[in-house]
Amino acid sequence: MNKLDSYIARSVLMASLVVVIVIVGLDAIFTLVDELDQLKGDYQFVQALEFMTLRLPRRAYEYMPMACLIGCLAGLGGLAASSELTVMRAAGLSVTRISIAVLKPVALLMILSMVTAEFAIPTLERIAQAQKAVAQGKDDALSNKGKGYWHREGDLFMRFTAIEPGGVLHGVTLYEFDSAQNLIRMRTAERAIYQRAHWSMENVRDLDVTPDRTIATHFDTLDWNTELTPASLSVVMVQPRDMSISNLYSYTRYLERQGLNADNYLLSFWRKVTQPLGTFALVILGISFIFGPLRAVTPGYRIFSGILVGLVYKYAEELLAPASIVFGFAPIWASIIPIVGSATAGIYLLRKAG
Repeated sequence: MNKLDSYIARSVLMASLVVVIVIVGLDAIFTLVDELDQLKGDYQFVQALEFMTLRLPRRAYEYMPMACLIGCLAGLGGLAASSELTVMRAAGLSVTRISIAVLKPVALLMILSMVTAEFAIPTLERIAQAQKAVAQGKDDALSNKGKGYWHREGDLFMRFTAIEPGGVLHGVTLYEFDSAQNLIRMRTAERAIYQRAHWSMENVRDLDVTPDRTIATHFDTLDWNTELTPASLSVVMVQPRDMSISNLYSYTRYLERQGLNADNYLLSFWRKVTQPLGTFALVILGISFIFGPLRAVTPGYRIFSGILVGLVYKYAEELLAPASIVFGFAPIWASIIPIVGSATAGIYLLRKAG
């Protein structure tokens, strides 16, 4: 039986890996084409290609649930089409045993995905975004053309055009407000370099705003004391979906202590935490299809069905995420509801087939 388990697991694993390579490869081509429209300054084809390459692990992580579903349908469906599943069932292999054999390679892929998401993706994303921003132009401190990076510390709002992972900020703009939310100071700097316990700002323009007049002052260099450090900038530089689970948890707690809205970070946190469960639920649903309605159809139809089910699952998550904010229910339910729905449907169909 161990040989049969290994044979099933290998078939599903190889099919899943092929699906990942194909999907990520196609996505990489589309990403590169999109980046070619953003060539600017020192950001040319080579830099765009490097940017696309650095983001490949992130795309593989995002597509992994759908890849596992399609890999299950393709690998297990191939065994069904060649009547190998029928022989295995006749030899005494139960549906439950086959399902466990399918879930083993999926668990391996999930472990690799979680490790990548926790350690590799946040670092690679910071490097990619920093290199792109610096190459496209780092002197647009007052420009609104780019989104930039925003951070808040009490009544001080910060915007950075580009952030280098080594502790260098470009295009720094600081907006300071009083308790009545009136702007009292605006400070811009061409660059800021972290030096042990403080930042050294270069080419600084300081505007002191009063009800009667505005006083402008220029400094070649100016020390800036703040709790913001290169380590904490790792949160500012990336979107919530690209942050590690540990950073999402700690930053959510920080926002809650500051009395700020943390829903977007909670949504990303729970989506990452529950992704393995969601993948298992999708695979169980896929297994039930093989033993039920998709047993005798063509491979192309199985793949199409997998893509359709994966998209329905993804869109359900995407719709429930903003719904949790609008209607006020806990963000965790935006991830739990599709998982429970998929798992329930899969287990029901497996019971009927078994």
